[in-house]
Amino acid sequence: MNQERLKFLLDRYFENECSDAEIEELNNWFDDRDFGTTSFDNWLQNEGEAEEVSATLFKNFTESIQPKKKTIRFKLLSAAAIFLLVSMAALLLLRNNYNSDKKDQVKKISEIVPGVNKAVLTLADGSEILLNDKGNGTIATQNSTSINKTGNDQVSYNTGQGKIATSETQYNTMTTPRGGRYSLVLADGTEVMLDAASSITYPVAFNGNQRKVSITGQVYFKVVHNTKKPFSVSAKGQIIEDLGTSFNINAYADNSEVSVTLIEGDADVRNAVNKVNLNPGQQAVIKDGNNGIVVKPANLEEVIAWTTGWFKFQNKSIREVMKEAARWYDVEVEVGKDINEKKIGGTISRYKNISELLENLKITGNINYQIKGRRVILSN
Repeated sequence: MNQERLKFLLDRYFENECSDAEIEELNNWFDDRDFGTTSFDNWLQNEGEAEEVSATLFKNFTESIQPKKKTIRFKLLSAAAIFLLVSMAALLLLRNNYNSDKKDQVKKISEIVPGVNKAVLTLADGSEILLNDKGNGTIATQNSTSINKTGNDQVSYNTGQGKIATSETQYNTMTTPRGGRYSLVLADGTEVMLDAASSITYPVAFNGNQRKVSITGQVYFKVVHNTKKPFSVSAKGQIIEDLGTSFNINAYADNSEVSVTLIEGDADVRNAVNKVNLNPGQQAVIKDGNNGIVVKPANLEEVIAWTTGWFKFQNKSIREVMKEAARWYDVEVEVGKDINEKKIGGTISRYKNISELLENLKITGNINYQIKGRRVILSN
């Protein structure tokens, strides 16, 4: 086998494109050189890094060309050995470049890690607090309300001994970036969880006879019910009213609809034209630019999987899956026009690196992917 043929076969080998006959040809070539392992493939797997492989080859090479006397046979062996050395140098170069490329690719993949607890809190005067930079304890005070950061990366509002501010209502906003999430306890005890690229604007203290907040993105609520002071959420023109409720709202700007899913309790969803009442396990869907409200059964496990650290997809397209993944991993996703619209399903931890998700999509969705920096490119 000449060097050109060897290089051709090695290129195909590293790309996993060798036929059975070509694998056999490589093994035969390898066996002829007696490197002491069962096959070419095993040798590549069992040898260490490039430096270790080089040392092994050099030892085998020098031992094979050191005769007791300088004879014509030595010169012939030297010629053969030189070819071997050149061939194996080509192999090492290719293997080294291949491993280097693979390591770079793995590094890039591993750098795309899952989201973490991070958010920005904007106070009534417009000042901003990076919550990640703050330790536990009181981080701000507004009127008679203290704002505290707790040990589980949660912000809570405490008016202290039932004291409610009597001055003009002040509003705060919590915003999570792409690749972030955060939890919040409002002054009335209502628990709020924000998914990536989401926000909530709310009063520091709930004065008067109503509790009103507004959100963008995806937010989960566990509302403390108070019949004398109803709780309502505004999202993309829709109003969700609590009647003793836990519910999830998905109202991302880049989605073409708003969905409100009732987990437990009772809730109304209304807009300028229509109003519906939801029972637990139901979901209200409102298309952008359309006041019609469609009520349908919901898969609750799928809807709130994000709150417990999971991706859970059922009958979703790859485009839909990657839209959610793009927010959580803070990546740009390019989906090729040739990607099929096959519906897929599955469950995977949101705390795995993006490679875990992409490998699962590769298997279930029959796709290929490339990662370039923070860009993920999908193709058939």
